[in-house]
Amino acid sequence: MDGVEIDVEVVETERGVWVLRQDGQQTVAVVDGAGTKTVVEIRRPGADPLILAAEVTDARRAKIALPARTGNDAAPVTMRSPIPGRVVKLLVKADDTVKVGQTVIVLEAMKMENELRAPRAGRISTIRCAEGTAVEAGQDLVTIV
Repeated sequence: MDGVEIDVEVVETERGVWVLRQDGQQTVAVVDGAGTKTVVEIRRPGADPLILAAEVTDARRAKIALPARTGNDAAPVTMRSPIPGRVVKLLVKADDTVKVGQTVIVLEAMKMENELRAPRAGRISTIRCAEGTAVEAGQDLVTIV
């Protein structure tokens, strides 16, 4: 990176879900789509998710930029479970309006509760989980349009 070599362990845990480990820290990257419609969601423990649009033409040369669109014309975003766990609280229902950073789901993993927050403002169009159910890493939970 910027001429400095960085040692990072990269493991694909399932199709489109990558775990990156460096110096004892872990980051989950979920890749959805291909070519000009690729969306990369990056999750780190204790941090809000980062959603990036990426145009991938060659695996060694990816152009990454923050999405330029906001508001009603923004592309739908599917929130996925960053880790395996259990949904302990589902704080929204279909057609609810959410704000950026609003807690949408509380996920329990290894006896710790993790708040999953909306990466952008919008309306909940689809819910693919329920309170009390187990989820896998990378599993679709809700879609925001």
